[in-house]
Amino acid sequence: MCGKVLKQGLMYAVMLAVAALFVFPFYWLLISAFKTKAQIFVLPPQFFPDPVVVQNFADVFRATPIARAFVNSCVIAGGHTLLALFLCSMGGYAFAKFPGAPGRDKLFAFVLGTMMIPAAVTLIPVFIVLTRLHLVNTYWAMILPGAANAFGIFWMRQYIAANVHDDLLAAARIDGCSEFGIYWRVALPIARPALAALGILVLISSWNNLMWAFIVLREKSMYTMPLLIYLLHGELRTPYGMVMAGGLLVTLPLIAAFLVFQRSFIQGITVGALKA
Repeated sequence: MCGKVLKQGLMYAVMLAVAALFVFPFYWLLISAFKTKAQIFVLPPQFFPDPVVVQNFADVFRATPIARAFVNSCVIAGGHTLLALFLCSMGGYAFAKFPGAPGRDKLFAFVLGTMMIPAAVTLIPVFIVLTRLHLVNTYWAMILPGAANAFGIFWMRQYIAANVHDDLLAAARIDGCSEFGIYWRVALPIARPALAALGILVLISSWNNLMWAFIVLREKSMYTMPLLIYLLHGELRTPYGMVMAGGLLVTLPLIAAFLVFQRSFIQGITVGALKA
């Protein structure tokens, strides 16, 4: 009994140590946002700002269009996430529940094979296509690329195949429901945990998409928050207090989104492991 308690205590201690290791960068970002530049780089480091400085936030709002960047990030990340959930869930449903479709398995293998293509390889072709469609420096340039991604289709296909039973679909067809109606009214409500988990992953990826925003967004009025904060870095002088304050403002919406949807996210992540 003592050995079991000791083993559990050791396991919890290791887990707490690992959790502290991952949380520390966010804690350092938080306290640095309320420090002056001298306080940020003082040795030994200060683990609590003294005094607490809020001027960094005022400087960010005064020197940059961060409010506009926040709106841009919300529109882009929200639009990309909704489009990705719609396309990936529809593709996953088709691959899971249409076994008689010609070439289904080969097409699904092709979709999975695209996951092995490095993202950097597709940058130039996608940029050329967007240029010819006159979508560069628009919201669509950030929303459309990568919406129907292979991981999302695979994720939804696996969940729907395991949790949406064929008997429900057959009953809906007998009642005269269309195939899209079955997908929308039967499959999607059951797949809500998987949608929540995938939505959080896509939202984080889209919100933090710096490289692609740097390529396709040209005007300051179109900048996203990560791009705006990144451009605060200078070759000779960097306002680190503003960078830390801006970084905190960029991070807070993602933390809030995760806290709101964490139960569905955890359920969607663990349901496959818990299913007998």
